Amino acid sequence: DTSDHLNVQRDGPVARVVLNRPDVHNAFDEALIAALQRAFRALSDDVDTRVIVLEARGRSFCAGADLTEFGTAPSQAIARRVRWERDLWGLFLEIRKPIIAAMRGYVLGAGVEMACLCDIRIASEDAVFGVPEVALGMVPAAGGTQTLPRIVGQGAALEMLLTGRRLDAAEAHA
Repeated sequence: DTSDHLNVQRDGPVARVVLNRPDVHNAFDEALIAALQRAFRALSDDVDTRVIVLEARGRSFCAGADLTEFGTAPSQAIARRVRWERDLWGLFLEIRKPIIAAMRGYVLGAGVEMACLCDIRIASEDAVFGVPEVALGMVPAAGGTQTLPRIVGQGAALEMLLTGRRLDAAEAHA
């Protein structure tokens, strides 16, 4: 599967799913979500794929939601229904194959939430983690309020979620 937003490369039993929006730090938009859903469903069903590595082209893993699409839904109720029907985040949890997040640069908002849904997280030294939704008066929409505490502990998660403070790779590792 190759699209403007996503590339899938195979090397034997390893499938590399590469976010391909480097000009916007691989921010999520509807097209990227749809491409990820198609790729993950296909890889989940593919008997030759044994592991999935999620990575990104460019300097950043994922800087969260593409704010140019933010707020374009006709209503919160319609947006919630569409998210439920296109549950990419639940798909991460349904896949019975290990998913490894290979992260660098910005890992923000939905990028953090996506990484939390992966089985293994590997970050380069230049990775920066954060949940900036609080500065926008929002709650993380992909379950970050539940998944982040499981990964980093309740205290660190609350600090990130309530203050919007970013962590560098060394602090995140600690």
